[in-house]
Amino acid sequence: MERTQPFTPTAEQAAALSALHRELEQEEKKPVLLHGVTGSGKTEIYMQIIAEVLARGEQAIVLVPEIALTPLLAERFVSRFGDAVSVTHSRLSMGERVDQWKKARDGEISVVIGARSALFLPFPKVGAIIMDEAHENSYVSDITPKYDTKDVAAALAKRYGALFLMGTATPDFISYYKAKQGEFLLLELKERTGGGVLPRMLVTDMRKELAEGNRSAFGRALQAEIRRNLEKGEQTMLFLNRRGYATFVSCRSCGHVMKCPECDLTYTYHAKEHALACHYCGRRAPLPKVCPVCGSKYIRYFGTGTQKIEEEAGKLFPEARILRMDLDTTLTKHSHEKILAAFAAGEADILIGTQMIAKGHDYPNVTLVGIMAADLSLNADSFTAAETGFRLMLQAAGRAGRRDDRGRVFLQTYQPQHYAVQYAAKQDYEGFYEEEMLMRQMMGYPPFSAFFSILLTGAAQEEAAQAAQELAERLAQADEEEIATILGPTALPKFRGEYRYQIIVKAAEEEPLRQLVLPTAERMKKERNRNVRVGLALNPTNIV
Repeated sequence: MERTQPFTPTAEQAAALSALHRELEQEEKKPVLLHGVTGSGKTEIYMQIIAEVLARGEQAIVLVPEIALTPLLAERFVSRFGDAVSVTHSRLSMGERVDQWKKARDGEISVVIGARSALFLPFPKVGAIIMDEAHENSYVSDITPKYDTKDVAAALAKRYGALFLMGTATPDFISYYKAKQGEFLLLELKERTGGGVLPRMLVTDMRKELAEGNRSAFGRALQAEIRRNLEKGEQTMLFLNRRGYATFVSCRSCGHVMKCPECDLTYTYHAKEHALACHYCGRRAPLPKVCPVCGSKYIRYFGTGTQKIEEEAGKLFPEARILRMDLDTTLTKHSHEKILAAFAAGEADILIGTQMIAKGHDYPNVTLVGIMAADLSLNADSFTAAETGFRLMLQAAGRAGRRDDRGRVFLQTYQPQHYAVQYAAKQDYEGFYEEEMLMRQMMGYPPFSAFFSILLTGAAQEEAAQAAQELAERLAQADEEEIATILGPTALPKFRGEYRYQIIVKAAEEEPLRQLVLPTAERMKKERNRNVRVGLALNPTNIV
């Protein structure tokens, strides 16, 4: 592969690089938040900083949130740094991962690109840790050992005296708040490189579409623009953050909803397999011909997933070559690379996908993005729902027109008046941040408070319920100064055959909350029956 040379930086990039060079020289380095709009050249900044780190005889770790992003980013880094670059992630075989571990230990590689586990390679002297798409929730490990990659990376950087650089077009609000407060160094890139401009955002009111007789998942304006793209030989990306064909299956006679017996959560219908699947535990079940409760034959599918969008797109645009990218199509090794390579080579006109396609990808011929259901994330059961929805809209929009002014993005929504949709349409991160943070302050949500989610799980329902009740009582007794509000225990749906009970402990400040919850929970773990497990999460974005 032909080696690439560093680009001449824009004025904004030069200012950011200058600030990063100064920070590299500091003995005590601040974490750095690089807030750059999509297409502003964050990757080039990463590479120029890494070049300086390598010149010092040190190593660099580059973190990405999704395995799907690894091949594209690796290609750019290999073209700059050659054999010094290696890639690691969970899809590698155990032997391949051991090889990467040995190469890092023996100094055969100097730059590693990978998901969160890349942090743990045994480099002798790390000079920089770079976290791309730093806002992503996938950086938080929800399996044992549970950890937030951002916290681990910051601690590791401090231990090595390394630079910790977080890059994103849509910073999570906690990080942005810390940057505004001076805890992080804030650097901003507000313009796209090469004269590119942000895409035009158009909101489609799907309520009006339905009232006027359009029952399709595709608004009429989006349909017209896709046809225009097909005629001009330009590519389209369609984003829907829900895989499968239908989101739930129900009996129209008695209302019974088909649920996973292991998780007590609704099955998703997958048309290709003609089966029901639980997206939490992976359990599969055949589609019933009659309702298991009342015997009715009126089984119907509700909601929309990527499979259904693919099917409808095929009917609306029979001449189009269509690819789908979601968890179901990327289960095999190298499947990510094959789909993305085919799309990059122009072998498909339309790419349909979940959030896998909403970030990090740069295709010059993509001029149109359709966000099929902007409401999905806005209505999640989380205090960060509006932030997550806004962020996904901006990230998906960032795939369009990165080289010129042809980019168009259609936001399809049943809630066009929602403030997250309104700010996304204006691509106004700062305005949305100010309004959302005012609301969080009024409601007492982080960063203006702190809370622990405590999850107790066990195979026996009575044991788990008793343990949860006991822990809630212990916490109340330990809270002598009454600093906390204790909510629960509350029963949650079963997950993988286990019963779950949750306690929320909320306080105005984080440190007193830690001093209350951690020792109390630790004593409980030691004294109680080990058949019940106790899990703690501080300020989680998803509490169920």
